[in-house]
Amino acid sequence: MTVNVAALIQSLGKTYREIIDAGLIPYITKPTGFSGDDVICLDMIKEGVFLSFYREGRIFKEMTLTLLNEKKEKYRFPNELPSPLVPEMNRAWIHNKFGNPDKSQPPQMIMKRQFGWTELYPVVNAQFPTSMQISYDLLERVKSITFLPTAKVRW
Repeated sequence: MTVNVAALIQSLGKTYREIIDAGLIPYITKPTGFSGDDVICLDMIKEGVFLSFYREGRIFKEMTLTLLNEKKEKYRFPNELPSPLVPEMNRAWIHNKFGNPDKSQPPQMIMKRQFGWTELYPVVNAQFPTSMQISYDLLERVKSITFLPTAKVRW
C-alpha cells in the first residue's frame, strides 16, 4: 500500500477521523499508546511511516519517514516523497537543495550509542508553519525525516 506523504504533511493538525475519511491512512488499525501517555502512535512499518497523535482529540502531531534502515541493507522507502526529496540523500545533497539549516546538532554519543547530525529546515508551501527535522547516520546519509508544526519544535 502506498501513502501520500505530501497530503499527510498538509494534514498536520487535523484529527485522525479527518485523515481516515480523506483516505490517507491505508490501515484499519487505530493509533495506540500506553495508559496515561499524552500521545498515541500508529507505526506503518511496511510503508516506512510513523504517525503520532495527541490522545486528546486525536490530533495529528507529527510524522516520521524512515528512509534508511541500518538493520536491512536492501530497504528502500516505498512511497513517493514530496519534491525535491528523493529516497537516497546525503547531507551535502540536502545543503545543496535547501541551504543551511535553521538549527543543527553535530554527531554525539549518548549512552554508548553514536548518533549522526540532526538538522532543522522550514517546509515551504505548507498550510501553516511546518518544520522538517532531518536525522543522518554516521556516514551522513539521511536516515529519517520528521515533519511537525514549527510551534511544537523543541531544540
